[in-house]
Amino acid sequence: MNEGERGDTICAISSPTGAGGIGIIRMSGPAAHSILRKVFRSRKKVRALVSHRLYLGFVFNPETMRDVDEVLVVSMGKPRTYTREQMAEIYSHGSLAAQRLILALLLKNGARLAEPGEFTKRAFLNGRIDLAQAESVLHVIESESEDELRHALMHVKGLLSEAINAAKKQITRLLAEVEAQIDFPEEEIELRAEEWASRLRAVRGELARLISSYYEGRAIRQGLEVLIVGRTNVGKSSLLNALAVRERAIVTPLPGTTRDLVEDTILVKGVKFRIIDTAGLRKPKDPIEEEGIARVRKRIPLADMVLWVIDASEPYTAEDEEVYQTIKGKETIAVLNKADLPGRLGEEVASKSLMRVSVSALTGSGIEALKEGLYRVFTATGHAGSSLLVTSVRHRDVLEKTAEALERAAHCSITDGPIEFLAFELRDSLARLGEITGETCTDELLNDIFSRFCIGK
Repeated sequence: MNEGERGDTICAISSPTGAGGIGIIRMSGPAAHSILRKVFRSRKKVRALVSHRLYLGFVFNPETMRDVDEVLVVSMGKPRTYTREQMAEIYSHGSLAAQRLILALLLKNGARLAEPGEFTKRAFLNGRIDLAQAESVLHVIESESEDELRHALMHVKGLLSEAINAAKKQITRLLAEVEAQIDFPEEEIELRAEEWASRLRAVRGELARLISSYYEGRAIRQGLEVLIVGRTNVGKSSLLNALAVRERAIVTPLPGTTRDLVEDTILVKGVKFRIIDTAGLRKPKDPIEEEGIARVRKRIPLADMVLWVIDASEPYTAEDEEVYQTIKGKETIAVLNKADLPGRLGEEVASKSLMRVSVSALTGSGIEALKEGLYRVFTATGHAGSSLLVTSVRHRDVLEKTAEALERAAHCSITDGPIEFLAFELRDSLARLGEITGETCTDELLNDIFSRFCIGK
C-alpha cells in the first residue's frame, strides 16, 4: 500500500524554483484544512474558510506567533479538487525564503513532502483522470510550441481515452458473443466467423490509424528534425547561427570546421523545428572528419527536412551535385547562401524543382523568408492537421501489440482452431488497451511515469 492510500497529507512548492512574483504551496489529504487553519490568520475575522474562496491574511508560526508572509489562501473541499481529496493552496510572495519557511511550517504541523508527480498520481488513483490524461499533464507542462500544447490538451481532455474506450467497447461486445458460444455450446448459437473477422479488422484499422499518427506526433513533441547539409565552406554553421539568432556553431574560414552534429531549436508560427548543423560532405581529410561525415549520412534518412546549402557566389560544383544525390528524395529547401556577394551560380539548382530561398547568413537577409519556407513545407506535408495524434512511444508500442493480438484473433475466427484461442486473444487485446488508460497497469509502470513529473504537480 502506498503512502497516499494510508490517508496522509502531502505538501510541496508548486511554482518554479527561484524568486518570482508569486510562490504557490499546495497541500492534499485529509488534514489539509486543519493544517492550514493552524498556520493562517485572516485579515478579517471569519468563523470558517469557505471552500473555493480566496482569503487574504498572514501565514504565521504558531509556536512563536511571528508572521512569515502576507498571503492569499484557498481551502477546497473534496471531491471538487485536482486530487478529489481535501486541498489547500497558499499564494505567497515569490521569495525563496518565504516559500521554504511556509513549507517547513506545513511539514512541522502534520504534512509530509510530496513525491514527484504525487498530486497527479492521486488524481489518477482517485478516478478523476485516467492514466493517459495523467501522462498528458506532463506533456502540457513540457510544451514548447503552440502545436505541441494543442495536442497535449487534446489528450488531457480525454480524446485519446475516448478512442481507446471506443475500441474496448467493440472488442468487449465481440468477446461477449464468443464467450456465449463457449459457455452454451448446446444452444447451437450461430457462428459468425467472417463477420467477427471483419469487425476485428475494422477495430484494428482504427488502431492502425492511431499508430501511424505517432510519427507526426513525435515530430510535434520533439520538433521536426531539419538537417543543414552541403559541401564544406558554403556557410552551414553561419546559417544555423542566423536561424537561432545566437552563436551556436563555430564559424571559421577553414573548411571542415564542423566535425559533429550541432543542434538548436527554433519556433516558427508556433511550430518547433530542431535545426542541426552537420559536417561538410566531401572526401574526408582525417579520421575525425570521416566519422563526422559518416554521422551525417546516417542521419539524412531519419530527418524530416533538409536545408541544402549552396554558395551562390561560386559556380555549381561536382561536390554540390554529390550532396544533392545524397539527399535526393527528401523534403528539401535549396538555400542559396551568400546573397550579399555577386552571384555566379548557374541554372543547375533551378532545374531540380526544389523550393529555393536566397539568403545571406552574414547579414540576415532572407532568413525570415527561409523560416516561412520551413513552415510551408510543414503544412504541405500534412503536419498541421488538427486530428488526434499519438505522441507517446509507450502508447504507440501498446497499440502495436494490441493490433497484433486483434490480427491473431481475426485469424482464429476463420480457422478451425479452438474458439477459446479467439477468446484469449480478445482478452489480451483488452488488457493491453487497459495499460494506456490505467486499468491494467503495474505499480512499476505507475512509478516510472510519475517519477518524471516535478515535485508539486
